[in-house]
Amino acid sequence: MATVIVTDSSAHIPVDLLKEHGIEVVPFHIHFEGEDFLEGEKYTHPEFYRKLQHSRNFPTTSQPAVGEFIKVFTAKSAPGDNILGIFISSSLSGTVQSARTAAEYVKDRNIIIIDSLSSTLGLGFQVLKACESLKKAKENILQCIEEISAVREKIKLFFLVDNLENLVRSGRLSKALGIIGDWLGIRPILTVREGRLVLYDKVRCKRKGLQRLVSDFEKAAKKAIIEKVGIAHVDAAMEAESLRQMLSRVYSGTIMIAEAGPAVGLHIGSGGLALIYY
Repeated sequence: MATVIVTDSSAHIPVDLLKEHGIEVVPFHIHFEGEDFLEGEKYTHPEFYRKLQHSRNFPTTSQPAVGEFIKVFTAKSAPGDNILGIFISSSLSGTVQSARTAAEYVKDRNIIIIDSLSSTLGLGFQVLKACESLKKAKENILQCIEEISAVREKIKLFFLVDNLENLVRSGRLSKALGIIGDWLGIRPILTVREGRLVLYDKVRCKRKGLQRLVSDFEKAAKKAIIEKVGIAHVDAAMEAESLRQMLSRVYSGTIMIAEAGPAVGLHIGSGGLALIYY
Protein backbone atom coordinates (compact mmCIF):
# COMPACT_ATOMS: atom_id res chain seq x y z
CA MET A 1 0.00 0.00 0.00
CA ALA A 2 1.56 3.26 -1.18
CA THR A 3 1.05 6.83 0.02
CA VAL A 4 0.56 9.61 -2.53
CA ILE A 5 1.13 13.21 -1.43
CA VAL A 6 -0.95 15.91 -3.10
CA THR A 7 -0.79 19.69 -2.70
CA ASP A 8 -1.80 22.80 -4.63
CA SER A 9 0.25 25.24 -6.69
CA SER A 10 0.47 27.83 -3.90
CA ALA A 11 3.03 25.63 -2.12
CA HIS A 12 5.83 26.99 -4.37
CA ILE A 13 7.96 23.87 -4.03
CA PRO A 14 10.78 23.94 -6.61
CA VAL A 15 10.26 21.58 -9.56
CA ASP A 16 13.30 19.44 -8.76
CA LEU A 17 11.92 18.63 -5.30
CA LEU A 18 8.46 17.88 -6.71
CA LYS A 19 10.03 15.34 -9.05
CA GLU A 20 12.37 13.91 -6.42
CA HIS A 21 9.53 13.17 -3.99
CA GLY A 22 6.80 12.42 -6.53
CA ILE A 23 4.53 15.16 -5.18
CA GLU A 24 1.31 15.72 -7.14
CA VAL A 25 0.28 19.37 -7.61
CA VAL A 26 -3.25 20.52 -8.41
CA PRO A 27 -3.01 24.03 -9.90
CA PHE A 28 -5.16 27.08 -9.30
CA HIS A 29 -7.14 28.62 -12.16
CA ILE A 30 -6.23 32.09 -13.42
CA HIS A 31 -8.77 34.26 -15.27
CA PHE A 32 -7.20 37.16 -17.14
CA GLU A 33 -8.18 39.22 -20.19
CA GLY A 34 -10.66 36.66 -21.45
CA GLU A 35 -8.31 33.72 -20.90
CA ASP A 36 -8.71 30.89 -18.41
CA PHE A 37 -5.56 28.91 -17.70
CA LEU A 38 -3.87 26.88 -15.00
CA GLU A 39 -1.23 28.47 -12.83
CA GLY A 40 2.25 27.86 -14.20
CA GLU A 41 1.11 26.04 -17.35
CA LYS A 42 0.44 28.61 -20.11
CA TYR A 43 2.82 31.28 -18.84
CA THR A 44 5.90 31.11 -16.68
CA HIS A 45 5.60 33.26 -13.59
CA PRO A 46 7.87 36.04 -15.01
CA GLU A 47 5.88 36.01 -18.29
CA PHE A 48 2.63 36.38 -16.40
CA TYR A 49 3.88 39.32 -14.32
CA ARG A 50 5.21 41.06 -17.47
CA LYS A 51 1.79 40.65 -19.05
CA LEU A 52 0.13 42.03 -15.93
CA GLN A 53 2.29 45.17 -15.98
CA HIS A 54 0.82 46.16 -19.35
CA SER A 55 -2.81 45.47 -18.52
CA ARG A 56 -5.53 47.62 -16.98
CA ASN A 57 -7.48 44.51 -16.05
CA PHE A 58 -6.91 42.75 -12.75
CA PRO A 59 -6.87 38.94 -12.93
CA THR A 60 -8.89 36.70 -10.65
CA THR A 61 -8.07 33.26 -9.35
CA SER A 62 -10.16 30.27 -8.36
CA GLN A 63 -9.44 27.07 -6.52
CA PRO A 64 -9.23 23.70 -8.28
CA ALA A 65 -12.64 22.15 -8.91
CA VAL A 66 -13.87 19.04 -7.12
CA GLY A 67 -13.61 17.06 -10.36
CA GLU A 68 -9.95 17.95 -10.75
CA PHE A 69 -9.19 16.56 -7.31
CA ILE A 70 -11.13 13.38 -8.07
CA LYS A 71 -9.09 12.95 -11.26
CA VAL A 72 -5.76 13.31 -9.43
CA PHE A 73 -6.85 11.11 -6.52
CA THR A 74 -7.86 8.27 -8.84
CA ALA A 75 -5.24 8.59 -11.58
CA LYS A 76 -2.22 8.76 -9.28
CA SER A 77 -3.12 5.95 -6.87
CA ALA A 78 -4.60 2.47 -6.70
CA PRO A 79 -7.50 1.17 -4.57
CA GLY A 80 -6.37 0.78 -0.96
CA ASP A 81 -3.62 3.42 -1.22
CA ASN A 82 -3.22 6.32 1.18
CA ILE A 83 -3.62 9.83 -0.23
CA LEU A 84 -2.33 12.66 1.93
CA GLY A 85 -3.53 16.06 0.74
CA ILE A 86 -2.01 19.19 2.28
CA PHE A 87 -3.39 22.49 1.02
CA ILE A 88 -3.43 26.26 1.39
CA SER A 89 -5.18 27.66 4.49
CA SER A 90 -8.95 27.29 4.39
CA SER A 91 -9.20 30.93 5.51
CA LEU A 92 -7.42 32.04 2.34
CA SER A 93 -9.03 29.69 -0.20
CA GLY A 94 -11.77 27.10 -0.61
CA THR A 95 -9.24 24.52 -1.80
CA VAL A 96 -9.42 22.40 1.36
CA GLN A 97 -13.21 22.17 1.07
CA SER A 98 -13.01 21.16 -2.59
CA ALA A 99 -10.50 18.43 -1.73
CA ARG A 100 -12.68 17.15 1.14
CA THR A 101 -15.72 17.03 -1.11
CA ALA A 102 -13.73 15.13 -3.73
CA ALA A 103 -12.59 12.61 -1.11
CA GLU A 104 -16.23 11.68 -0.47
CA TYR A 105 -16.45 10.39 -4.05
CA VAL A 106 -13.31 8.25 -3.83
CA LYS A 107 -14.23 5.68 -1.20
CA ASP A 108 -11.70 3.00 -2.14
CA ARG A 109 -8.69 5.11 -1.05
CA ASN A 110 -7.75 6.25 2.43
CA ILE A 111 -7.77 10.02 1.84
CA ILE A 112 -6.59 12.40 4.56
CA ILE A 113 -6.96 16.15 3.96
CA ILE A 114 -4.88 18.58 6.03
CA ASP A 115 -5.46 22.32 6.30
CA SER A 116 -1.95 23.79 6.41
CA LEU A 117 -3.20 27.08 7.90
CA SER A 118 -0.52 28.62 5.71
CA SER A 119 0.56 29.38 2.18
CA THR A 120 3.62 29.58 -0.08
CA LEU A 121 6.58 27.76 1.53
CA GLY A 122 4.70 27.68 4.84
CA LEU A 123 2.60 25.09 3.05
CA GLY A 124 5.53 23.77 1.03
CA PHE A 125 7.61 22.98 4.10
CA GLN A 126 4.75 20.94 5.56
CA VAL A 127 4.52 18.96 2.33
CA LEU A 128 8.26 18.33 2.31
CA LYS A 129 8.14 17.27 5.97
CA ALA A 130 5.47 14.73 5.00
CA CYS A 131 7.77 13.30 2.32
CA GLU A 132 10.68 13.14 4.75
CA SER A 133 8.57 11.53 7.47
CA LEU A 134 7.10 8.84 5.21
CA LYS A 135 10.54 7.88 3.98
CA LYS A 136 12.00 7.78 7.48
CA ALA A 137 9.06 6.06 9.16
CA LYS A 138 8.44 3.56 6.34
CA GLU A 139 4.96 4.77 5.39
CA ASN A 140 3.73 5.27 8.97
CA ILE A 141 0.90 7.67 8.12
CA LEU A 142 -0.03 8.49 11.73
CA GLN A 143 3.52 9.50 12.63
CA CYS A 144 3.65 11.53 9.44
CA ILE A 145 0.53 13.49 10.41
CA GLU A 146 1.98 14.19 13.86
CA GLU A 147 5.17 15.56 12.33
CA ILE A 148 3.24 17.75 9.89
CA SER A 149 1.20 19.15 12.78
CA ALA A 150 4.40 19.95 14.70
CA VAL A 151 5.77 21.92 11.73
CA ARG A 152 2.44 23.71 11.23
CA GLU A 153 2.58 24.92 14.84
CA LYS A 154 6.11 26.29 14.43
CA ILE A 155 5.92 27.90 10.98
CA LYS A 156 6.59 31.63 10.80
CA LEU A 157 5.49 33.37 7.60
CA PHE A 158 5.97 37.06 6.82
CA PHE A 159 5.16 39.02 3.66
CA LEU A 160 6.90 42.31 2.89
CA VAL A 161 4.69 44.15 0.43
CA ASP A 162 6.45 46.47 -2.01
CA ASN A 163 3.41 47.87 -3.80
CA LEU A 164 0.03 48.50 -2.16
CA GLU A 165 -1.87 48.57 -5.46
CA ASN A 166 -2.56 44.84 -5.61
CA LEU A 167 -3.80 44.72 -2.03
CA VAL A 168 -6.24 47.48 -2.96
CA ARG A 169 -7.30 45.86 -6.25
CA SER A 170 -7.86 42.50 -4.58
CA GLY A 171 -10.01 44.13 -1.88
CA ARG A 172 -7.64 43.42 1.03
CA LEU A 173 -6.89 47.12 1.61
CA SER A 174 -9.12 50.19 1.15
CA LYS A 175 -8.32 52.53 -1.73
CA ALA A 176 -7.91 55.51 0.60
CA LEU A 177 -5.40 53.68 2.81
CA GLY A 178 -3.57 52.48 -0.27
CA ILE A 179 -3.15 56.04 -1.59
CA ILE A 180 -2.02 57.37 1.79
CA GLY A 181 0.34 54.43 2.28
CA ASP A 182 2.00 54.92 -1.10
CA TRP A 183 2.29 58.67 -0.53
CA LEU A 184 3.98 58.16 2.83
CA GLY A 185 6.16 55.34 1.54
CA ILE A 186 4.63 52.90 4.02
CA ARG A 187 5.26 49.24 3.41
CA PRO A 188 3.21 46.75 5.41
CA ILE A 189 4.62 43.51 6.77
CA LEU A 190 1.92 40.87 6.87
CA THR A 191 1.87 37.54 8.67
CA VAL A 192 -0.42 34.54 8.90
CA ARG A 193 -2.08 33.80 12.24
CA GLU A 194 -4.43 30.85 12.64
CA GLY A 195 -4.55 30.64 8.88
CA ARG A 196 -5.53 34.28 8.32
CA LEU A 197 -3.51 37.07 6.70
CA VAL A 198 -3.06 39.91 9.22
CA LEU A 199 -0.94 43.03 9.63
CA TYR A 200 2.30 42.41 11.53
CA ASP A 201 3.96 45.82 11.28
CA LYS A 202 4.38 48.90 9.08
CA VAL A 203 7.72 50.31 7.92
CA ARG A 204 8.63 53.46 5.99
CA CYS A 205 10.63 51.79 3.23
CA LYS A 206 11.50 48.36 1.91
CA ARG A 207 15.05 48.51 3.28
CA LYS A 208 13.74 48.94 6.81
CA GLY A 209 11.30 46.11 6.19
CA LEU A 210 14.11 43.77 5.21
CA GLN A 211 16.09 44.80 8.27
CA ARG A 212 13.08 44.11 10.48
CA LEU A 213 12.59 40.64 9.00
CA VAL A 214 16.26 39.76 9.50
CA SER A 215 16.30 41.16 13.04
CA ASP A 216 13.24 39.15 14.05
CA PHE A 217 14.70 36.05 12.42
CA GLU A 218 17.97 36.47 14.31
CA LYS A 219 16.08 36.72 17.60
CA ALA A 220 14.10 33.57 16.78
CA ALA A 221 17.28 31.69 15.85
CA LYS A 222 18.81 32.52 19.25
CA LYS A 223 15.78 31.07 21.06
CA ALA A 224 15.40 27.80 19.15
CA ILE A 225 17.01 25.70 16.43
CA ILE A 226 15.77 26.75 12.99
CA GLU A 227 15.25 23.69 10.80
CA LYS A 228 14.17 25.20 7.48
CA VAL A 229 14.32 28.69 5.94
CA GLY A 230 12.82 29.85 2.68
CA ILE A 231 12.21 33.00 0.68
CA ALA A 232 9.43 33.36 -1.88
CA HIS A 233 9.35 36.33 -4.22
CA VAL A 234 6.91 37.92 -6.64
CA ASP A 235 9.01 38.79 -9.69
CA ALA A 236 11.84 39.98 -7.44
CA ALA A 237 14.65 37.47 -7.81
CA MET A 238 17.46 39.96 -7.16
CA GLU A 239 15.85 41.24 -3.97
CA ALA A 240 15.23 37.68 -2.82
CA GLU A 241 18.94 36.99 -3.27
CA SER A 242 19.78 40.15 -1.30
CA LEU A 243 17.56 38.96 1.54
CA ARG A 244 19.23 35.55 1.40
CA GLN A 245 22.63 37.19 1.77
CA MET A 246 21.42 39.25 4.74
CA LEU A 247 20.07 36.12 6.43
CA SER A 248 23.25 34.16 5.71
CA ARG A 249 25.17 36.52 8.00
CA VAL A 250 23.18 35.19 10.97
CA TYR A 251 22.26 31.70 9.73
CA SER A 252 24.62 29.09 8.29
CA GLY A 253 22.05 26.64 6.94
CA THR A 254 20.52 26.31 3.47
CA ILE A 255 18.02 29.00 2.45
CA MET A 256 15.55 27.97 -0.23
CA ILE A 257 14.39 30.56 -2.78
CA ALA A 258 11.15 30.05 -4.70
CA GLU A 259 9.08 32.00 -7.21
CA ALA A 260 5.56 32.85 -6.07
CA GLY A 261 2.88 32.18 -8.66
CA PRO A 262 -0.20 34.31 -9.38
CA ALA A 263 -2.49 32.63 -6.82
CA VAL A 264 -0.41 34.26 -4.07
CA GLY A 265 1.49 36.89 -6.02
CA LEU A 266 -1.59 38.74 -7.24
CA HIS A 267 -2.49 39.68 -3.67
CA ILE A 268 1.03 40.55 -2.51
CA GLY A 269 2.00 42.39 -5.69
CA SER A 270 5.10 42.60 -7.85
CA GLY A 271 8.26 43.06 -5.81
CA GLY A 272 6.78 41.34 -2.76
CA LEU A 273 8.89 39.02 -0.63
CA ALA A 274 7.98 36.31 1.84
CA LEU A 275 10.22 34.94 4.58
CA ILE A 276 9.27 31.55 5.94
CA TYR A 277 10.98 29.48 8.64
CA TYR A 278 10.50 27.02 11.47
